[in-house]
Amino acid sequence: MVDDAIWQICLYGLCVGVVIAVMLGLPPLLGERHWKKPERRSESATGIPYECGIRPTGSAQVRPPVQYYLIAMFFVIFDVEAAYLYAWAVAVPETGWLGFIEVTIFVTILLASLAYLWLTGALDWHAQSHRLRVRHRQTPSLQESKEFYDDRVA
Repeated sequence: MVDDAIWQICLYGLCVGVVIAVMLGLPPLLGERHWKKPERRSESATGIPYECGIRPTGSAQVRPPVQYYLIAMFFVIFDVEAAYLYAWAVAVPETGWLGFIEVTIFVTILLASLAYLWLTGALDWHAQSHRLRVRHRQTPSLQESKEFYDDRVA
């Protein structure tokens, strides 16, 4: 019984390896080779990645705004919520009222966190709206930082 399971895993691993080898090996073999054609080497678009027919401008090292990451986090949070709620909806007959109470608590916590984000202004993306700055302790003087460093080294 155990040997059969091991062979299945080995066969699966072999199939995965073959798929990876085919996916990495075929494109270089089947693609057009501009470096072999002297008449195509001088074309300006040969070395440029295709971006929907638009020539790229500027650097590719562009930092997206913080709002992009907020949207990504909201998507992950609510996507995970949907996965949990789907699993709960499938198991409703087995969980009964206790499961309903637990899901209500789960959704309440998510709604409370969304309300907190809304009230603190995390969802306001206008240029005029700024959150209050947190006051940090002043940077220590040179003598304090040297004492701190000496304590850490010793």
